[in-house]
Amino acid sequence: MPEQSVSGKLLTGENEMAEDFFYRRQIIEILGIDESFLHELEKEDLVSSVELESSRERVFTRDQAERIRIIDNLVRELEVNLAGVEVILEMRANMLRMQRQFDTILQMMVEQLRGKVSW
Repeated sequence: MPEQSVSGKLLTGENEMAEDFFYRRQIIEILGIDESFLHELEKEDLVSSVELESSRERVFTRDQAERIRIIDNLVRELEVNLAGVEVILEMRANMLRMQRQFDTILQMMVEQLRGKVSW
């Protein structure tokens, strides 16, 4: 997918978002979702926005924008309902947490082995 600029926000590659935050209208435009869908995600506490101090306008962080993209994909492409989406997102978060723990343990083992083996 070619790079596309939306109100100064950059979308690159396969929907990779390059900014730190996105306005509501940008999320709707970039992801091609309905405002009612976005409102429903907030209502169901699947995503949350934060208020910009400067404009008092609500925006979504990059992580929340990515979460919206994942939810949209699950709902549109896989026809998962929002209850299922919540379960899938929790499982995904647990897997990512376990991966980080595994990486930490592996790094500690490598360091210990390096300390025991001297060339």
